[in-house]
Amino acid sequence: MMTYKITILDTDYTFEALPNETLLQAALRQKIPVPWGCGGGICGICLSKIVSGTMVYDGEPLALFEEDVEAGKGLICVGYARSDLVLDVPEMD
Repeated sequence: MMTYKITILDTDYTFEALPNETLLQAALRQKIPVPWGCGGGICGICLSKIVSGTMVYDGEPLALFEEDVEAGKGLICVGYARSDLVLDVPEMD
């Protein structure tokens, strides 16, 4: 099965994500300590900068505002990888 490589900028953390699992599900499955709160795209705790790659959503997350999208940010808890990703996760660098 195809997987995507997820790299957390300025850390030693990398993990693999399946196309049908959120980045949060993939990170937790591999014991990567990403920040998260609600797990449903509502609180914004997991908001991270997408340095490179493509993240998509099943619907529109409530905590992802237009200015966040314009700034290249995404929500780990409800985002799905559609390519290898490099993320800048503020609480992890």
